[in-house]
Amino acid sequence: MVRLFIKANDANEKDSFKIFNQSGKELFYTKDDFQTTGHRIKIYLADTISEVGYVQEKTGTGAARFEFAARDNFGNVTISKGSSNADVNIDFNGWKLQGLPFEWHYDVYMGQTPVMAARHGMFMIPGQALNICDTYVITVATDSEITICTAFALALFAAKKYHVVF
Repeated sequence: MVRLFIKANDANEKDSFKIFNQSGKELFYTKDDFQTTGHRIKIYLADTISEVGYVQEKTGTGAARFEFAARDNFGNVTISKGSSNADVNIDFNGWKLQGLPFEWHYDVYMGQTPVMAARHGMFMIPGQALNICDTYVITVATDSEITICTAFALALFAAKKYHVVF
């Protein structure tokens, strides 16, 4: 299992994050892209300009829908407008959600197998001395799913931020 720490740099105005591993090494950073239709968050490898994933709002569906992608993997998160936490539909590898996704307290399963868990709170990011901050933590079951799980978590973040669902 791998723990990732997502530190918001300026999440209220921009979708700018730094994402660290459990050793405190920066793995990814994100930037918002205003050149597209709808909201788009690009995910880059740390210290590079190599895009490894994205979250893209899809408009015109009558519901909040965000596509998330990493490498060749694509999925969608759809939330009915005005829906509750229970009305989140994931279209990716049979993933199912349990918990409160818009409060960053949820688990994702593929059948009975855990894929990831997300939590929110005041955490100290490893290697970031004296830097206890409001942090999102995702725990990913396998190394091979780190990027797609990060994109999925950011898709839920975008769905809450851009489409008030409560």
